[in-house]
Amino acid sequence: MHRSILSSLFILFLAAVPCWGTTMKSIGKEKVNIRSGPSLKSEVLFQAHLGYPLEILERKGDWVRFQDWMGNKGWIYRPLLSDVPTAVVLKDKVNVRQGPGLRHKVVTTVEKGEVYKIFARNGNWIKIGYYLENEQIGWVRSDMIWGD
Repeated sequence: MHRSILSSLFILFLAAVPCWGTTMKSIGKEKVNIRSGPSLKSEVLFQAHLGYPLEILERKGDWVRFQDWMGNKGWIYRPLLSDVPTAVVLKDKVNVRQGPGLRHKVVTTVEKGEVYKIFARNGNWIKIGYYLENEQIGWVRSDMIWGD
């Protein structure tokens, strides 16, 4: 009897716990205010630019609380976000390759803090490119970037 009650409570607990993974979004407009709270009256902490990737931590009405690649947290008005997958470069100099793997030729390098649009995935490799131009550059290892 006690086991069935415990089992039922456990099932109810699991149903109440969110089962989604990390939700990533990007900034959908240029120069968006990041605020200390979910209100237009809250202090502006900094501005983020088009394409900047964010990890969503919490939702409150039309506002979302997020964390960025440096651990900064803030609030942003939900309609200013985009579903376009983007990533920021984590290392000082990262090789971008012609294909997904070390055997492919290096076509260019990208630098820490730069933001790129994500076009495709292949295992531990991500195909990146320019956001506005919608132009693909090449492939980087997923551990060299932070984002979707």
